[in-house]
Amino acid sequence: MPIHRIGSIFLPVSDLERSIAFYSELGLVSRGMEDWGDGRRGATLFCDPHPEHTALLTLAEVSDPPAAWDHSVMCLNCSDVTGMHTELQGRGVRVTELETWDSPWNHHVMFDVYDPDGHRVNLIEMVPVTA
Repeated sequence: MPIHRIGSIFLPVSDLERSIAFYSELGLVSRGMEDWGDGRRGATLFCDPHPEHTALLTLAEVSDPPAAWDHSVMCLNCSDVTGMHTELQGRGVRVTELETWDSPWNHHVMFDVYDPDGHRVNLIEMVPVTA
């Protein structure tokens, strides 16, 4: 039984509507709020277009989310990271400084953004290095 891919990353959130709006503004697409029974709710978000309808992120609303830790909970591969950084900063969203670095394979541009519950999400653009 080999593993094929990540099915979804689960993230506890305190306010489902607010978190759906936040991640939608980053470019993810929600299929709507889900009733998980017993008063529990969640939402699944996808990249657009979503390959093979594979979920990327599932938000799980909890009454007392655990404290966010000071490290990225996930990394999202993006395009125009510099523009995203400028736009989010302009809207007053908490972000880290823009960083660039090179590996033998890629030029990287990245920063972290904090979601409404304080979770750090790394947004990265990787451009292949040409020989």
